[in-house]
Amino acid sequence: MSEELTIDNYRLANLVASGSSSQIWEVYDEETNERFAMKLLLEEAFKTAEAKATLKREFKIASAFDHPNIIQVFDHRQTRKQAYFTMEHFGGPNLKQIIRGDLLVIHVRFRKLVECLLMALGHVHEQGWLHRDVKPDNVMMSKATDVRLIDFSLSSKAPSAVAKLLSGKSKHIQGTRTYIAPEIVRRKLPTVQSDLYSFGVMLFECLTGRPPFMGSTPNDLLMKHIQEPPPPPSAFHPNITTEMDKFIFRLLAKKPENRPESAGDLLSEFRAVKIFKEDPEEHHKVKTEKEKEDLETSVASKLDSRSDAERQQRIRDGLEVAPEPKPVPKPAPPAAKPAAQKKPPAPQQQPQRPPQQMPMQPPPGWQQPGQPYPMQYPGMPGQPMPQYPTQQQPQQQRPQQPRPSQPAPPQQKPAQAPPPAAKPAPKPAPKPQDNPEDLPFADELPDIL
Repeated sequence: MSEELTIDNYRLANLVASGSSSQIWEVYDEETNERFAMKLLLEEAFKTAEAKATLKREFKIASAFDHPNIIQVFDHRQTRKQAYFTMEHFGGPNLKQIIRGDLLVIHVRFRKLVECLLMALGHVHEQGWLHRDVKPDNVMMSKATDVRLIDFSLSSKAPSAVAKLLSGKSKHIQGTRTYIAPEIVRRKLPTVQSDLYSFGVMLFECLTGRPPFMGSTPNDLLMKHIQEPPPPPSAFHPNITTEMDKFIFRLLAKKPENRPESAGDLLSEFRAVKIFKEDPEEHHKVKTEKEKEDLETSVASKLDSRSDAERQQRIRDGLEVAPEPKPVPKPAPPAAKPAAQKKPPAPQQQPQRPPQQMPMQPPPGWQQPGQPYPMQYPGMPGQPMPQYPTQQQPQQQRPQQPRPSQPAPPQQKPAQAPPPAAKPAPKPAPKPQDNPEDLPFADELPDIL
């Protein structure tokens, strides 16, 4: 075996997972050939003292637990080249991988999964620790529903009652944003209820395949944990009962005091909850059959449409005779109602204009008989008006002709010479855009031309 694939007396076989600062390897002890898992710091992380101290601290915390549902650690070593610790090799994927692959696998084993995790969290809290990073990535489950809680790199001691009263705001926010509790976002001290909130987010994802809160930005996601009420899991999976919705709502309460006090109390409450309306496998079977029937119906309709198109093509090619259309009986016409006879519209006659009569106005300077004329003529300033003998003459009135009731027949106008032929209007000068030199060439015109 090459030197690069061997660390101390461990032979590296398969890379299981890789993170930003460490990797998980499947290794074998060369002396006993026993299989283990190794958490190994990457080369860049090994250069920092903080990463090496975090790895050592995680090993120390995990070694304090002795529970069948918590990963068991064995040995920690730090040399000039590597830093790692070994733990039991667990033959199963994490919940995140299972959710992405087949959600039914989790639904079938959901009750046992929740009970095992609540017992593991209860043991961690009883030892005075908080996990602080409960999420599907840190829970492993085998086909036999063996469950392990892993990764204690962010774990810390649970604060005492005095520390809660005297504590101010925390300088740093630790955790995964999708599963972090609202009080942690507000920079308050973590508590047992903080772990239970993350546990509730994880259960929501195991039931529906997605977390309750999703944001466009990291800060948007954090604000939703504080402000937005969670949706019911049954809105995304109709087989989930309202009892399970209420159970999840208690875990996702915004205030820690509204959540269960401990994992033990939560376990007792969960055992009385009905999770699904019907058996998950039966529900999945019915759903799959319905989807299959819908698919077959869709495929059959497509095949019918294709065969109809092929038949029409054969008829057009003369290879098949079109079937005679069946006569369609015509419906009896409804009894026609006697339509009211409409009077023909009277021909519109153009309104006749009455003959305009010019008003009789006296000429300038005219006066009524018997009255003296003015001394000056209005139209000739400065000259006296000549005197005329005043004779009383009877006022002649213009006889008014009666208005004809019908227009007089048009009189024939004398023939007039035809008007001279109109000269053609001069063509306007071509605009700059209409200049033929500015038009595109034929090979540059669109295809539609």
